Amino acid sequence: MSSVLNPPRSPSARAPRRAVLVAVGVAAVAVGLLFAAQQLLPSAASVRRITVQNPTPFHLEIDASGIGRAHAVTLGPIGREQEKTFDDVIDQGREWIFRFASGGIDGGEMRVARARLERDNWRITVADDVNRRLQAAGVPPSPRE
Repeated sequence: MSSVLNPPRSPSARAPRRAVLVAVGVAAVAVGLLFAAQQLLPSAASVRRITVQNPTPFHLEIDASGIGRAHAVTLGPIGREQEKTFDDVIDQGREWIFRFASGGIDGGEMRVARARLERDNWRITVADDVNRRLQAAGVPPSPRE
């Protein structure tokens, strides 16, 4: 016997609840599989750190790329007459091409063999040519910090 206020539920009323539980379960399994696949796939090799010495009177933006690579990796900014370490940089292969700019003006590039980077403990000094190129382009020295 059932109460008028609590009529018995039909089995079909429970079906949407099961469907939701099944959908949540499938989604959880899919997320787990994606996470596992991401852990198993090889990631891009990286260099733990690169230290750049900037003896120029210019704030610089630095990018790095490898030979034949269409896209460069942005290392970031460095202040005038400063040293800065950039962490976890994607490995650019046997030859690295560092490009420098100040205020959007091209300061040129430096090509450095990986063997030299390793020998120098992943440290580079911005070449005098970058300084000369920016001065020739009329870029004013950056303010001191």
